Amino acid sequence: MTSPVLQFPSPAGQILQTDEARRATYRNPVIPGFFPDPSIVRVGSDYYLVNSTFQYFPGIIISHSRDLVHWRQIGHALTRSGDLDLSGYFDGCGVWAPDISFHNGEFFIFYCLVQLSKDRSVNVRGNYMIRSRQILGPWSHPVQLISEGNDPSHFVDADGRHYLLYAAGNPLGRGTKIVPLTDDCSRTAGEPQWIDYGLEMKAPEGPHLFRRGGYYYHTMAAGSGFYEGHHQLIARSRSLLGPYELSPHNPFLAQFDLESPCQHQGHAKLVETPSGEWWTVYLLRRPMDGFSPLGRETGLDRVDWLDDGWPVVNGGHGPSDVHATPDPHPSEVSDPFSDHVNRDGFGPEWQFVRGRDPEAVKAGDRPGHLTLLTRSHHLTDVIQPSLILQRERLHRFSASCRMEFVSEGTEEAGLAAYYDSQSHLALSVSGSSWQTIRVKECRGGASNVLVEIREKNAGPIELRMDVDGLRRAFFYRRPGGPWKLASRVADASFLSDEGAAGWPFTGTMCGVFALDNGTGQRLSADFYDFTLHSQG
Repeated sequence: MTSPVLQFPSPAGQILQTDEARRATYRNPVIPGFFPDPSIVRVGSDYYLVNSTFQYFPGIIISHSRDLVHWRQIGHALTRSGDLDLSGYFDGCGVWAPDISFHNGEFFIFYCLVQLSKDRSVNVRGNYMIRSRQILGPWSHPVQLISEGNDPSHFVDADGRHYLLYAAGNPLGRGTKIVPLTDDCSRTAGEPQWIDYGLEMKAPEGPHLFRRGGYYYHTMAAGSGFYEGHHQLIARSRSLLGPYELSPHNPFLAQFDLESPCQHQGHAKLVETPSGEWWTVYLLRRPMDGFSPLGRETGLDRVDWLDDGWPVVNGGHGPSDVHATPDPHPSEVSDPFSDHVNRDGFGPEWQFVRGRDPEAVKAGDRPGHLTLLTRSHHLTDVIQPSLILQRERLHRFSASCRMEFVSEGTEEAGLAAYYDSQSHLALSVSGSSWQTIRVKECRGGASNVLVEIREKNAGPIELRMDVDGLRRAFFYRRPGGPWKLASRVADASFLSDEGAAGWPFTGTMCGVFALDNGTGQRLSADFYDFTLHSQG
C-alpha cells in the first residue's frame, strides 16, 4: 500500500523561493495535518519532534529534521500494546501532550494519559515517563510519576537535578506545578509546588522551563484570559521556584490577524540552533469557514531576544504565514509524505484506532497490498474496529484504492474519512454476484445512508474520495472503466475540530476498513495501492 509524494502548489513546510542575496522562505505549517502539541529537542545537528496521538495506536509520533522546515515521520515511541492499552478510551482521550528531552546521551519522553469515567463526568489523568538511548528505541516501559494534572515536561537544572512540570489547577485554572524527580526520573523525590505567575489562567497547558542568561524562563499556553483565543505567555525568575515576573511583551505568541490562514497558535516550545538562533514550534489551526478539518497542526517561527532580556516572536510581530528559513539554508530530507506497506509491516504514517489486532490487519504479499478481516465492531464503536488510517494533510486532495471483496451477507469493506467514532463518512461495498455500493455518514453519532447503488459484480472495484475544503465526493469504477459518482457531501464540516460532537482534539484521517455488521464472519478484504493525490 503506497502513498506517493503529495505535491503542494504552495508547499506547506517547503521552500517557496530561493535568492542568493537573502534567505529562502517557507510556509506554515511546517508539519500539516493532525500533528498537535509539538515538543522539540536538538541533538547535535538533528532535531526530533513529538506530537500527541490521543486514541490512536501506536502512540506518540516521532519526526526528524535537520533544518526545522522539512520533517519526516520516523516512528512511534509507544509501539507495544502492553505499554499502551487504549481499549475503551473515549474519543479525544488517550495520549496527550508528550514532551521530548535529551540528557547525558539519553532521550526522555514525558506524556499524559487521559480517560473519562463511564458517565464522562470525571477526568482521570496520569503523567508518565519513558526513556531510550536511541530515538527509535527500544523505549523503556512507562512509569507513572504522578496522578494529577496534564501536559508534563522535563527540566534538568544546572546542578543536574531533574524536575517534572505539569499543568494543574482548580475550577479557575491555576497554572504550573513542579516536582523534583530521582536521578533516573522513575519516581518523584518531593512534593509538588506551584510556579506562580501571579494570575489565574483558563485551561493552562504545555508548560516548559529553560535557562538563559541567569534567568529561568517559564512559558505556558492558555485558552483565554487577557486575550481572545489560544495564546502563549512567558515569565522569568532568578530562582527556580520564583517568584516569576510576566513579560511586559506578553502574549509571547498570539494571532491577532483575523485574516491570516493560520490561527489558534499556542502550546509552544523553544529550541536553539547550532548557530545560536532561537525558534519555536507550536500548534495552529487553519479554519475554512470556521472549521478545521485537518485539526491542529505544527507551525514554526523565529524567536528574537530584546535588549531587556525578553524573547518575542519575529521581532514582536507575532506568528507568520510565510517566513525566512532558519540559518543555514534548509537542505532537503526524505519526503515526509510517502509511505509503504510490505511484509515487514506498516510505515509510521499509519495509525490504528485504540489498538491493532494483528490477525485482522495484515501487510500483504507485495508492496501496496493490505488485507483486512471483517470484525464485529462498527466505526461507531468505542473499541478497535478493523480500520487503518493516515492523517489527511491537505485541504484539496483525492484518496483512492483498488479493492477485492466478496460477501454473502451484510459484511462490507471500503474507504473512510474518519474524525472519530461519532463523525465519519464511508464508501463501502458488500455482496457477491450483485454488489451494493453505499455512502454512509455519521454526524454527531447519528448514522445515515446517503445512497445505495446495486450493480452486477464484475470483479475488483476501485474507490475514490475527492476532498475540496469542506466538500467531499465519492466515486467508484471497475478497473479501466470510467469513474461513476456515488454521492456528494456538500457540507462535511462535522469532520473537523469545531464540527465534531466529542472532544475536538484530533483531526480528520482517511483509510480503509472491513466490518461484519453482526454476522460474525471473518472475511478478507484485499486493498491495493492506496494513494493520496494533490488537487492543487
